[in-house]
Amino acid sequence: MIKDAIQKQKAVRYCVAHGYVPYMECLVRYGEDTAAKPSDITDVDVLGLRPAGEAQERRLIFDCKTLAKTSGVGRALWASGLLQLIQADEAFVILTKPAPDGHRLAAGKIGVHLFAEKLFDEYARSSSTNYLEGITYLDNLEAWDALWKLRTQLPRVAPLVEFLSSEAAFERSATAGFRTLLSRLKSAEGEFDVTKPIHRLLYAVVISQAITFLSSIVREFSTVFDQGMGLEAFQTTLRNHVWGGREGYELRKRLHIALQAGKQEDVTDFQLPGWEKFVELVRALLDAPMLTGTPALPVKDIAFREMATPSSLVDARIKFELSSNPRARQFAMGVNRYVGSLSRLLKDCSENFASGLSKVAA
Repeated sequence: MIKDAIQKQKAVRYCVAHGYVPYMECLVRYGEDTAAKPSDITDVDVLGLRPAGEAQERRLIFDCKTLAKTSGVGRALWASGLLQLIQADEAFVILTKPAPDGHRLAAGKIGVHLFAEKLFDEYARSSSTNYLEGITYLDNLEAWDALWKLRTQLPRVAPLVEFLSSEAAFERSATAGFRTLLSRLKSAEGEFDVTKPIHRLLYAVVISQAITFLSSIVREFSTVFDQGMGLEAFQTTLRNHVWGGREGYELRKRLHIALQAGKQEDVTDFQLPGWEKFVELVRALLDAPMLTGTPALPVKDIAFREMATPSSLVDARIKFELSSNPRARQFAMGVNRYVGSLSRLLKDCSENFASGLSKVAA
């Protein structure tokens, strides 16, 4: 059961209204923890991530509290510390009762917006005409809860769900995040059942997250991409970029060869899964590298549509976002084809996603 539900729904709607992909109740861990088992530090009630485009990716965090005796300035100070820890760009604290003017002004000095619910609604409406109740499927808290519960229902899916729910939102290296996503997906692929709505939702969330990572990967890679490159030079440069540089690739390749030799197995080529199709995908995305991330939000909305009653208002918004940019639908389909090609077990999910996307975007 998700606490402070109404405030979190408001935060999600704010994210959607401003083009941020929302994440719910993200667990915060310290990446350099020395313990055998990492410990949770806290959680972020709602996090919004705007994929990279003309600017680098950007993050908002929301702290939602309904307790009447909660100190507004205390929560603002806490949110400011969390802002620095996870390197987010802006923070909102939503309370039940308004804080004194001095507290709100002081919070603004440390990058935190301190609002009571009513004032937050007024601020959100003034900042975007899209801040409306019923504008997104992503404010369906039951669907978020069902996604999180997959961890206990299907243990092999747990690492993928945990990554998509928390780790991916904080990941600063898009190439490392993308590789981790593919690895977690490979471990879970045998559990996908396209006849179950929550499984279709999970697959579409994977596509949205892949798009988000690729928006940063392609944006950065475009700075070294030369239109005159031959295919071999392009593949070499892209391969090195995806593995964190030439040394990173060579180190992992040597480890791969050593592991297979130790198991007395035939040495196989060391590449990203579905390498040839990945090369084709990146070449297509490079036609408009700053637009790669545009389908991430509507695709995640389509994911949560699987657990909701279809709404003409939401579908119209999704259709507008996909049609206002001619590349959005093309790029979403391209990423889906790549992910679906990684395993025959994912093919049915890929075909279902393509059908659903075409239906909403038509």
